[in-house]
Order: sequence, then C-alpha cells, then structure tokens
Amino acid sequence: MSTYIVTVTAVDRVGIVYSVAGTLRDQGGNILELSQTVMRGCFTIILAVEFPDPRTPHQLAEIIAERGKRFDLTVAVIEMKQEALEPPVPNGERFILTVLGGDGIGNIHGIAGCLAANGVNIVDLHARVDGTRFSLIMEAFLPPDLSPSTVRAELERFGRDHGLEAYVQHENIFLATSEPSPVRVGPAWKLQGDAVAPH
Repeated sequence: MSTYIVTVTAVDRVGIVYSVAGTLRDQGGNILELSQTVMRGCFTIILAVEFPDPRTPHQLAEIIAERGKRFDLTVAVIEMKQEALEPPVPNGERFILTVLGGDGIGNIHGIAGCLAANGVNIVDLHARVDGTRFSLIMEAFLPPDLSPSTVRAELERFGRDHGLEAYVQHENIFLATSEPSPVRVGPAWKLQGDAVAPH
C-alpha cells in the first residue's frame, strides 16, 4: 500500500469535500484521516490517503484539480515514506492547552516558543482574534518527564507580559469532563484549583 498526504485549498463553496472525496474514491484511494476547516472564507482540507498501487504525486494532484476545476482548487500531494516514523515526543502524553487574553503581535510565536523550549509537540491548534480578545486552544504531547505545572508556569511567565492566562489539562480529564465535540476556542474556567481547558 502507498500512502499520500493531500492538501486542498480554495475559496469556500458547497461541494468541495464531496468532489475531493469522490475523486480519491474513483482513483481507488481510501481516506485514512482528514482535517478540514474554513478560515476567513478560505477552505482547506488535508487528507491521508492510501492506494493499493503507487501513484505519481504530481499526476494525482492534477486529477483532483481537474475533477474539481469549478472550485479552482490548489492541490499539493506528497508521498509518505514506508519506514516507520519516530514520534517527535516518544512516550509522551496528550494534554489540552488553552491560552486566553488580549490580542497582541507575537502571541502565537511566544506561546510556541515556550512549548518548543520544553520539548512539547503541538499536534492540533486553533486560534482566533475577536476584536481585542485572543483565544487559543491546542492538543499537545508533553514529554514523560515534563510536568504540566512546568508548562503552565512557562506559559504564565510569558502571559504576564502580554495579558494572557494559560490552562493545562490532561486529555483523559478533558474528555471525562467535556461533551464530545471538536476542539475549538472558547471560554475557560477552573475547577478546584486545577487548570481546565474548555471544549
């Protein structure tokens, strides 16, 4: 089996997912995983697709674009190597991190820097600015020897100078206290002194 990562971007319109998924199906591809969002009217989807036979990334991108030409798709395809990839954070645990406060240039850069300096790997991130309010929520893997309190302290240190508050919660607690729903930015609260990230 051959696996490819497909990225498609276009002005948002009804039917893009249907077009892309149909093209991949007709080419014999099985979608293993996907993530899709619309940002400021721009549609973006990224898919992991498996084929029984090798495909040329350039030709596969052309087929997807041609079948969806009414959407004026921008398509990129890369082939995944067959060798097993070492996870960036071996034996890490998944946590939900939330940062809330005032908007400011460099917020995301500073937050990402705090995490990178401690070996934290971000696997899913959503951020939004509404007026002057900045909201960010992410899923991240913490190294097994890194405590959540250390991460929170680093984020709070950065936040003190930028009017931001940080909350860190283990995925299991997050799932146990939250209704099933996609991770998105929203209000945060604290429960008995523990950091709680919203859904």
